[in-house]
Amino acid sequence: MAALFTTPKRNDKTSGAHFVEPDVRRRTLLAHGSWRRVTRRIVVGAVCALTVSSLLMPSVSLAAEWVNVGGAQYNYGTAAGDAAGTWSWDGADDMKLNGYDGGAIKAAGKLNIAYEGKNTVKTEPDYTGAAIKAQDGTNQKAELNITSSNSTDELNVTAEADAIKSTGDLSISGPGTVNTTSTNADGIEAKGNLSITGSGTVNATGGTEGIQSKGKTTIDSSGTVIAKGGEGYGIAAGSDLIIKGCGKVEASSIEEAAIWAKDGINISGGSQVKASSEENYAVKAKGSLTVTNASLNAHGVGYGVYAYKGITLDHATVTVHAAAERDDVSALFTGKDDIVIKNGSIVNAFAEGEFSTAISTRNYNPNEAGGHIYISDSVVKAIARYAETGGDGPDCYSGDQDGEITPERRGVNIGIYAQTTEGIMPATISIVRSKVTAEGDTAAIFALAMSADGKAIGTIEIEGSTILTPEGGKVIDYRNKEELSNDDIYEAGQTIGTGDAVIDSPYNEAVAKSTVIAPPEEIKPEEKPGETKPEGSKSEGTKTTKTVAVAATGAKIAGKLAATGDASSAAIVAAALAGTAAIAAGAVVSRKRS
Repeated sequence: MAALFTTPKRNDKTSGAHFVEPDVRRRTLLAHGSWRRVTRRIVVGAVCALTVSSLLMPSVSLAAEWVNVGGAQYNYGTAAGDAAGTWSWDGADDMKLNGYDGGAIKAAGKLNIAYEGKNTVKTEPDYTGAAIKAQDGTNQKAELNITSSNSTDELNVTAEADAIKSTGDLSISGPGTVNTTSTNADGIEAKGNLSITGSGTVNATGGTEGIQSKGKTTIDSSGTVIAKGGEGYGIAAGSDLIIKGCGKVEASSIEEAAIWAKDGINISGGSQVKASSEENYAVKAKGSLTVTNASLNAHGVGYGVYAYKGITLDHATVTVHAAAERDDVSALFTGKDDIVIKNGSIVNAFAEGEFSTAISTRNYNPNEAGGHIYISDSVVKAIARYAETGGDGPDCYSGDQDGEITPERRGVNIGIYAQTTEGIMPATISIVRSKVTAEGDTAAIFALAMSADGKAIGTIEIEGSTILTPEGGKVIDYRNKEELSNDDIYEAGQTIGTGDAVIDSPYNEAVAKSTVIAPPEEIKPEEKPGETKPEGSKSEGTKTTKTVAVAATGAKIAGKLAATGDASSAAIVAAALAGTAAIAAGAVVSRKRS
């Protein structure tokens, strides 16, 4: 790179040598200037021409090489349709359905389907193909776009195989309703990217997945999207899953996670998301989960929400429930990064199992980030309960000095829990200006760091808030040494409890099983006689907390966000104005230089 910035060397043959006569030199410069002006005019003209052509000429698009409707195939360049007008194809990439009731529709290449009225596409029994499908052609890549114009438009698709499928990208838009049902495969499947936009309703039920893409999935809808999976996921994204647009998304599954993404999940823009699974996680992301100015309600088995690379809840309303008859249960969990709850978020997390945590992060990887929980300016409630996992109840836990067996529970149940094992920074639970209610049959809150030398210590930090319960509650220290067969492990951390002694067991009586942490109460201004209270104001009591007020405001805003509209018209107008400006600028520049 240094060579690019080296000062150019002088040419010894010409430096300082005035070998051109002044008049000749002047004529040469004039000639060069004339050519430069001509060149500039040509360039400006070319730019203007390109701008105008890009605005006025139609965009070049791919087209279907053939379509097959109800078993009959029609090749590119030949328009087709039925006598009743229930379907028509322009011989390129546009198809219209208006009252269609028939068999499968397939295309090779790009196909745009615009449906009006009520339409039904249904395959015959034992038919192995999709009901509506776009596949790669000989020269054209598959692309399927389905749209409607009116809220009364309806497209019903039923198949034993995939109901709607594209081996490339797939989009569904408009205000209409799309209902898909597959008995043995997916309700909607895209091998490429998948997008659902508009204000309509998409209801997809699959024997495996409800909605699946191998690429990025974007739901930017002010309407409703319902996805039901059987043996597979409700919604499965091959990379990122993005949900926005202020609409409702409901995903469910019997055997798998209701919502799954190979990468991250981002929920924003006032969207309302519900996820439930009968036998698995409600939400699972191999990347991160971010909920911003939106709501999420998740009900799962084992885990409610499991995001590998961190969870951020920003001005969000989140309710998570997890229960299972197995060892490890967590409502809100991340393994390789932090949990951040901030900006007026309202979070309710409940977990029930033999080993359960309501909100937890556990980093077992040395020299990696993660294992920290940060709560600021929010309202959080986290409850973890013990649940028997079969048999005759919990095994006996310990024996006293007299040899008598004390029937104590073996389980560990902690409301808010952070743990690290030789990570970059020991486990931390930070609570800033927030109301936190935490309960656990073992402990309410626990931060634990594990190390080979005992130098790493998990910490609980409280700022701008006070421990209200238990009475006399404080942050107390925990130290313990686990003697293993191959090596010793030191455990060091903190919990909420009473007393001044350092404890060596989470079952110590000093450990608080329930705690309430809240910011100082602020006195509300006295209401004047005859004064009308603002919408949403509370009359009970004369005090409130700043955090609760912030969180309530966040919930109200999230519920009133306007739907995001189509900006294509604005983009066209902006492009036209830009083109006009370019033409005018070119003319001015050319005139001045002339």
